[in-house]
Formats: sequence, C-alpha cells, structure tokens
Amino acid sequence: MTSQAIEGACAFAWRNYLLRHSGISENDNRRSALFRYVTNLRDAGEYDFDLLQKQRSLT
Repeated sequence: MTSQAIEGACAFAWRNYLLRHSGISENDNRRSALFRYVTNLRDAGEYDFDLLQKQRSLT
C-alpha cells in the first residue's frame, strides 16, 4: 500500500466518520489515530480488507 493509497483510504474513512458523528472537529485526534492505525497495518504487511471493515464498525 503506497502512502498515497493510505492518505486516500484515511480521507475516505474520516469523511464517513464525520458524517455519522456530528460535532466532531475535522482535526480531531481520532483522525491522526486512524492514520497511525492504517500505517501500522501496512508496516506489518496487513492488507486484510475484512480487518479494516471490522475496525471501521467499532468507531
């Protein structure tokens, strides 16, 4: 997964999160936590779509 793909995936997930949770700032700490999580998955060699979907459902 390239850094551009990570940025795109995080932007998409964050937009969806903001739509579901009103009152959250665009620059909330959870945004950087999401980026770290996806980056750590890439660094660990994890590209499991099902895992990402499960994590998304926990937010």
